[in-house]
Amino acid sequence: MKIVVVGAGGVGGFLAAMLARLGKDVYLVARGKQLEAISENGICVELNGESICCKPKMVSDDPSNFKIDADVVLFCTKGYDLKSAAELVSPVVSENTLLVPLGNGVGNDKVLKQHFNSSLVANGAIYIVSHIKEPGVITVKGKGAFVVIGEDKEVSDPVKKLGELLKQAGIKTKVSNSITTDVWKKYLLISAMATLTSCFDEPMGAVVEKHSKQLDAILQEILKVGQAEGAKLNFEDIENVINQVKKVPYDSPTSMWLDFKAGRETELEQLSGYIVKKAEEHNIEVPVMSCCYEKLKCNIYREYSY
Repeated sequence: MKIVVVGAGGVGGFLAAMLARLGKDVYLVARGKQLEAISENGICVELNGESICCKPKMVSDDPSNFKIDADVVLFCTKGYDLKSAAELVSPVVSENTLLVPLGNGVGNDKVLKQHFNSSLVANGAIYIVSHIKEPGVITVKGKGAFVVIGEDKEVSDPVKKLGELLKQAGIKTKVSNSITTDVWKKYLLISAMATLTSCFDEPMGAVVEKHSKQLDAILQEILKVGQAEGAKLNFEDIENVINQVKKVPYDSPTSMWLDFKAGRETELEQLSGYIVKKAEEHNIEVPVMSCCYEKLKCNIYREYSY
């Protein structure tokens, strides 16, 4: 099986290493210092005190160099890069290629379906706390990752096969026939934690310990918007999110918070602004999300203040 992983950050780097360790042909799309380091030394994942180091079949910033028809393409990019990533990876996509977005946000499958109308597009989400420690090295906090992939119907064979492959690679995986709801369940977690860690400039443990009222409120806000958008969410999902976060190491960051701290482009619009926008469309009040969103927008544009 020829697997193309688009993005070599905390998610893509982890998946590429785990699948390459399994002996599969992994083609990794990377750039910058990550590309240089992985081309020379391979990619390493630090997980549970173990260092997993593997070399992909090939790594490049231009997928046309792979000269293959991919069986699977996993999109592990930031939300703002998904459209350009789809264009970039087009040379390796055929009508037999399975395409699965695993980035943050909801509606990523719709973006891919607009670009690849003759290929099989599923949807997915990954629960993981990871980041680039240094070029070529990914650090994963906690016990690893949980992946959910699927469709909103009877799941097709290629999706089932990918699910089995991920399990063989040592990744806890669920194959779902109600993937939209499952993606929203992940979004409930990531939107709340990305927004609040960035808003309060504190790690996930501190948000749970010191800002529990705001956490509970913002989760209810996201839940209501998700329900209005058709996701079958309920208040048990809020309890599950809180329980999940309590199990994560206290000092765990979110990728959006790290991006804010480093002055990089962020997924603010995908993870916070999206809820504010949809809340307005559905006449739902989201005061905590709105407050944090406006504050973080000011942080982005503060250099233009006078």
